[in-house]
Amino acid sequence: MDDSPEARALAAPRSTWARFAILGAVQLLLNASVSVTFAAGPAMQRELGLSRIDLILDSAAYGLAFSGLLLLGGRLTDRIGQRRLFSRGTALFAVASLAAALAPSSHAVLAARFLQGCGAALAAPAAMALLRVVFPESRARAAALARWGLLASLGAAVGIVLSGALVTWLTWRWSFALLAAAATAVLALAPRSLPTGPAPVRVPVDLLGAVLGTLGLSTLGYGLVMVGPHGWTAAQVLAPLALGAVLLAVFVAAQQRVRAPLLPLGFLASRRRATALVCALLGPAIGASTAFLLALYFQQVRGYSAFQNALAFIPYSAMLLGVGFVAGRIVARHGVRAVAVAGLAVIAAGLFLIGGVGLRTGSTPCVLAGLVILSAGIGTLMSAAVVGAVSGVPEEQSALAGAVVNTAILAGPTISLALITSAADARTASLLAAGDPAAATGGYAFAFEAACVVFLLAIGLAGYGLAPDRRSVRRAGARAADRQAEHSSTPA
Repeated sequence: MDDSPEARALAAPRSTWARFAILGAVQLLLNASVSVTFAAGPAMQRELGLSRIDLILDSAAYGLAFSGLLLLGGRLTDRIGQRRLFSRGTALFAVASLAAALAPSSHAVLAARFLQGCGAALAAPAAMALLRVVFPESRARAAALARWGLLASLGAAVGIVLSGALVTWLTWRWSFALLAAAATAVLALAPRSLPTGPAPVRVPVDLLGAVLGTLGLSTLGYGLVMVGPHGWTAAQVLAPLALGAVLLAVFVAAQQRVRAPLLPLGFLASRRRATALVCALLGPAIGASTAFLLALYFQQVRGYSAFQNALAFIPYSAMLLGVGFVAGRIVARHGVRAVAVAGLAVIAAGLFLIGGVGLRTGSTPCVLAGLVILSAGIGTLMSAAVVGAVSGVPEEQSALAGAVVNTAILAGPTISLALITSAADARTASLLAAGDPAAATGGYAFAFEAACVVFLLAIGLAGYGLAPDRRSVRRAGARAADRQAEHSSTPA
């Protein structure tokens, strides 16, 4: 029997892991909702008469509301209470999902998706704060956080697989109805299963900061979303990017002058935490971009149906799930830095196999093998990134940590989709001008190869940024020496 500290951390009571399952189910649902339109989008276009811009805005309405309101959600968690806000956010998400399933028009879908994002922004930071209450012991908490880090990427993959199956067998509306039903089931279990968390604190709500932060993140995200249909030089892109940057600059300046800021700037001062947040951004970024590009490749180049595209992502999802069973033990045994670096290297290998080998040679088995390797790397990276991002965070900042981590996770796909689709489109246009009959595939391959280079560079960033700070190492050594001295001086 394994009696290592890592094994003991994972051997928490069943009731504790049952609570984790409830919280994790919501985290899974919130991220599945990001990708649900990847497979359902074409069917929605046909039934509701959506244009390409409408479909982009439908996805953006959810993601921008979710990411833009997360910091406010973190503050409201402290003010209203963790379980109460978790339940309210999940309830709003469930109602909005049902509204999307029943929507009679494109405008109704857009409004429902926006409300879904609002509910998600309330539930996500509260869920992560409750996770710290459910796992008070540090080793068990680290094991839980390592698994938590996988849920964003796993949720996105589950959204693709389930929506592809439902669109094929039923209708796109069932994709949203299933989200509503699952969220309702969680609501029924939460009051009896989850702790209430610490008593609410009557901290003032920084309304100016909430408005500036929400508008800044949403406007910047909207500008990036518009890159796909309009290109980088269009006014529809440059204007919101510039306005978003200005609003965020004003937000940062304002946070230095208020008594209870939404985002204390010292929270990001740690080099290790900032690097871990970048890693938390990179994992979902490449996962979403890969799902988007390969959906185009499989359906437009290979002629796959939505269901066949969904089947291609089942091994991807299975690998993420498999990594989840060992993630806590791996991070506890080898440390955040080593696991994150290994994850980045595996991701780079998977990207090269997809783009540099599979797409270049037309080998679908190589593409699928690369996809599985990629998922192993994403799971490994995310398990380390979330642990690194919240390590050392005081209890009173647990909701803030949840908000910031989820903001990074959500920002990744928005940024990467703009960059990777631009790279693919530019290369495709160049190949078309040269008369290449396989221009689309060449564009996709180039985008994956460029992403591979980015992740190779990120290995160096993680190796430096996640290295233990010398000052913290000295403090840890001093504390260990003090404990040893106390033990030695204690009478037998």
